[in-house]
Amino acid sequence: MIREYDSVRDRKPLRTCVVELQDFERGLEPTLPKGEEMADRYLAHMLRRCDESLGRVFVAEEDGTVVGFVGVLGRVVPEPDESQAYAYVSDLVVLPAYRRRGLGRALLERAVAFARGKGAKALRVGVLARNEGAARLYRRLGFGDYTIQLNKPLR
Repeated sequence: MIREYDSVRDRKPLRTCVVELQDFERGLEPTLPKGEEMADRYLAHMLRRCDESLGRVFVAEEDGTVVGFVGVLGRVVPEPDESQAYAYVSDLVVLPAYRRRGLGRALLERAVAFARGKGAKALRVGVLARNEGAARLYRRLGFGDYTIQLNKPLR
């Protein structure tokens, strides 16, 4: 079941999902902070961004347990060189024991429906270059490359 986030009952499991996502991404990009170190600050930041952008957080629930979530910003103000506002998937995670069951797809489909409902003409998502599984999922659901951001570590 996919439903809207409830700040009272879902905060702790949402935090668990943030830690899982961060630690997974840290395995791909070791310069990222540990999940436990950043989870509370990031969660507050993500929820604030959702509020400011007419966004929402949707959770995937199985047998009464939150097992994943998607954060979607409903309206991102475009940069001066862009012509229209867009919606943005800030985060998507499904806990490891619940992957490969279609929950990521269901969460993204809910994000797409929400973005359309807000009048967005495009939905964007960022993904780490090394996160090939996520990139495959996004492409299967119709996402394509928009920009590619390159990084050069400076020592």
